[in-house]
Amino acid sequence: MKVEIITLHRITNFGSMLQTYATQTAIEKLGHEAEVLDFVPEGISFKRGCWPKNNVPAWKKLIKLPPLFVVNLIEYHDVNRFLRKYIHLSRKRYSCYQDIINDIPLADAYLSGSDQVWNTQNNNPPEDLKAYYLGFAPEGKKRIAYAGSFGKNSFTPEEEAIIKEYIAKYDHISVREDDGLKILHQFGFDKGVHVVDPTLLLRGDDWRKFASVKNAPKPGYVFVYNLNRNGLIKEVAQAIAKEKGLRIINFADTFDFIKGAENRFGNSAEDFVNHIAHADYVVTDSFHGTAFSLNLNRQVIVVKAPRYNSRIESILRIAGLLDTRLVGSVTEGLMAASSSIDYQLVNPRIGEVRKKSHEYLKNSLS
Repeated sequence: MKVEIITLHRITNFGSMLQTYATQTAIEKLGHEAEVLDFVPEGISFKRGCWPKNNVPAWKKLIKLPPLFVVNLIEYHDVNRFLRKYIHLSRKRYSCYQDIINDIPLADAYLSGSDQVWNTQNNNPPEDLKAYYLGFAPEGKKRIAYAGSFGKNSFTPEEEAIIKEYIAKYDHISVREDDGLKILHQFGFDKGVHVVDPTLLLRGDDWRKFASVKNAPKPGYVFVYNLNRNGLIKEVAQAIAKEKGLRIINFADTFDFIKGAENRFGNSAEDFVNHIAHADYVVTDSFHGTAFSLNLNRQVIVVKAPRYNSRIESILRIAGLLDTRLVGSVTEGLMAASSSIDYQLVNPRIGEVRKKSHEYLKNSLS
């Protein structure tokens, strides 16, 4: 069976790239052919990422534009490298929903993948949002959602109308967060299934093989992945590093430096997995930073993010760590670091949900 996947694969974000790889790999392990629809609407284009946000004053835009362009150019090339190396893309790239309608790729089943594919705040036109709900799939073809995420909990009447119309056409639907099930119930759909993020369908050993061990950093460090330029993350990491006698490795691709740390640029998705796999502690506000830390059995401290905490809370709840590893202050961060995560308890919890998620994917494709 050929499965056409639509997801957020050309985002300059390690989690987006890796979940695409994981979805494709999980489907192929079930014996199917997987292809990723190369859909790149205006809201996630390279040009959009190079321009500062509208609420930034004009003089700041002029200052920020050159470094933003350079950073996005480097990341853009790395995304292309990653996709060429690992992902089976459609023969054609599509820039809007109508492009897909005019030339629908042939497949036996169509699957909307994970990440925030249903987030209406992705700066995409409402028409393009229909693509992520498989609005283009031909009648009679199987439509599946794996670990979809809405990214928020409230919707305009227009958004709600689109969601209800296209959700109703799915043959099988699953979501990544607890809140996703609540939203489905709110819209009158009771057959949704809660599954793990695709990156957790693969085990830690799979990811260790994926990352190049020859480039493993020297041991004895706190790894920082600060997705939201969160100032508290720096303070927590510095406090833990000082108390434990460790150095800090900080991925600083967004020019978010930590004084005295090894601030590293030009990092790849493989580097991201590698640095988590060998860290003594991981301090992050990223969902995928958290998911990979758990999958690779690292001591993770999760700092509350400015938004989208529900997805992090969901995975920590599955692991039984919500009350001990999600922190909102330096004191709470040090307290979390003072005790070790018992992975003899955590791994079976994640393993149970992983097994159910595999069964969902297998059954929906059978």
